[in-house]
Amino acid sequence: MTDADGSESDDTDDTCESPEPFSVAIDRPRPSQLYLNGLKLSFVTQWFDFADPNYDPLPVRKIGGDWTLTDGHTRAFAAYLSGTEELRVVRDTDDLPMDVYRECVRWCDEAGVTEIADLAGRVLNDDDFDEKWVARCRAIADE
Repeated sequence: MTDADGSESDDTDDTCESPEPFSVAIDRPRPSQLYLNGLKLSFVTQWFDFADPNYDPLPVRKIGGDWTLTDGHTRAFAAYLSGTEELRVVRDTDDLPMDVYRECVRWCDEAGVTEIADLAGRVLNDDDFDEKWVARCRAIADE
């Protein structure tokens, strides 16, 4: 797989010192979460301009050779709902527990959640989101 600049990369080459935003097809970045928080989605839809989407680039990392969202799932879903064909993303350079993210991506694979559009029908109320997703992630992070 190649980066935006055409160079080869894998899981070990997923960050750079000064990341520059780039665009990817809306169906290219993989989610790293199974659900969206409906309360958060309602807040995002209050400021999100569906006619002219404008949002900060969404953080991605290479996991299993694929660009994977590490955050910004709600904004990505709002962009999907707007009909946009591309997402603005940036390489995530934060120190993240990548073993936890890899497990979350595995859960997504098992559930058939492999692109942003697959989050349709997976929006939960705030309490259920905490119970079904946040608690599940904390449990593996604490192992």
